[in-house]
Formats: sequence, C-alpha cells, structure tokens
Amino acid sequence: MRISLLNKIIYGFILCVSCSSLKNLDPSRNIKVLNEKKLLDSIKAHEIYPQWMKIRGNVRVKINDDGEQEMEINLRSKIDSAIWINISKFKKKIFRTLLKKDSIKMTIEYPDKIFFDGSTKSFNNLTGISLSYNLIEELINGGSYLKYIDHKFKLQFRENNYHLQTHFPKKTKKIPNKKANKNTTYIYESWIDPINYYCNRINIINPENNSEINISYNNWKNFLSYNLPTNIQLIISNNDIEYFISMNFKSIKLDQPQKFPFISTFKDYKSFQENE
Repeated sequence: MRISLLNKIIYGFILCVSCSSLKNLDPSRNIKVLNEKKLLDSIKAHEIYPQWMKIRGNVRVKINDDGEQEMEINLRSKIDSAIWINISKFKKKIFRTLLKKDSIKMTIEYPDKIFFDGSTKSFNNLTGISLSYNLIEELINGGSYLKYIDHKFKLQFRENNYHLQTHFPKKTKKIPNKKANKNTTYIYESWIDPINYYCNRINIINPENNSEINISYNNWKNFLSYNLPTNIQLIISNNDIEYFISMNFKSIKLDQPQKFPFISTFKDYKSFQENE
C-alpha cells in the first residue's frame, strides 16, 4: 500500500533557487518594487500564524476522470505543536489524524478499519509518503514555504505578481526530460501578491518522475489580524494519475484553545503493516 506518487512529489518542498532583477512591471498598478531581500523580509513578516485554529468546511476530491466526491472537513491546530484533521460524509467518520512534530496517529474507517500510531519516520517508511508536520502547517496557513528555502532564486514580475523561480524558463522545459540531474532535483515557483504579500500560487515539479504539484490559495480574508485563505486547491499529478483536492473553509475560529480527541485503543482496527 505504498503511495509512491505522493512520496515523489510532496517531499520536494525543500528546494534550491537562482537570482535576477525585476522586469515587466505593470504600470497600471501602484506597486512599490522591492529587491530580493526586502521582498523576502516582507513575505516572512506577513506570514504570521495564529496560536490556535479551528476550521470547519468541505473538501472535494477527484482522481483522474472519476466522479468528484465531497466530504466535510474539521481541522484544529496549535502552532508548532499539533494538527488534528477529521473527514466525514453524512456525519459518518471516514478519516482522522493527529499530527505532531515527530509522531502520527491515524485511523481510516472505510473501506477497512485501519490505524497507525507511531513516529513520522516509521509512517513515511511504511507508506512511501514523505509527510511532515511543517508541510501541513504551511498548507493550512497559506504559507509560501519560503522559510524552508535558504538558496538564491530568480525574481521577476509576472501576471501582476512577484514571481519566484528556481530556474530560467528554458532550463525548466529541459530538466524534466533528463533521466538524472544530481544538481537540480526539484523546480519551485511561487506567485506573491505585490501589495499584501499573500502567496497566491505554488508550483513544484519533480523532474525525476515527471510529477507535479500545484497549490492555489484563494479568497483571502482577515481574521483577528491574521490573513488566511478560505479556499485551498491542490492538483497533484504524474504521467499516470491526477488528484484534484479543493478545501473550502466555512468557519474559522482563532486563538481559542482546542482539544484533539482521539481513540485510546485500536482493538477493532488492523494496523497499516497488516494491511500492506
């Protein structure tokens, strides 16, 4: 039950990048052009996450051309500590997980009752997914992942956004066709709003297996001085399969201490190892 696609893609968020001056500014917008350092400082200054989150909404999932499935999602988090996710349909629980810095608890109710309770490292080795707490925390907060990048990058102005990119377009087209490229494993792009410094889009390409992930953060709103997207869309694909995931948050409550309920015994469940 290895999920090799997600392993190849998700693990590519920690990347490298190259640098240049801004070009192609849109004269119709009143934009103060920042250099690379000031832009990064401005993005990081605006990426301030709430201590506590409680979110309720819907998630839509589609795989290739199969019919789209809609479910309810409930999410709770404490910054730098824990993320709790519960997915259900018609009030019937389907999936629940509790993520911490180094551990994961998870239950799947359908089609079989399966559980995992152990270290993140063990989970990743068992499933083939390179899952991390920081990855999910950035996603639900509308993060750019730039805080995890310590290399240089190319900076342009494109589509009325700051555009951060690891490679020049000519190189980007060529690299996925190479069977081996030890110096460049992942290609990263992001589009940053030049006024509010929101991250609007992220694109990650893994040339080794022609897999790709696109993240779109939409409908940004202000909650208690925090700016958060209320719609997050992901498209995860390779040569064989494409996943579309859209999360629409209807209710967001912040800075209220939360509980993270989870069952204490798994006697009615099979372990992930037994289900392989």
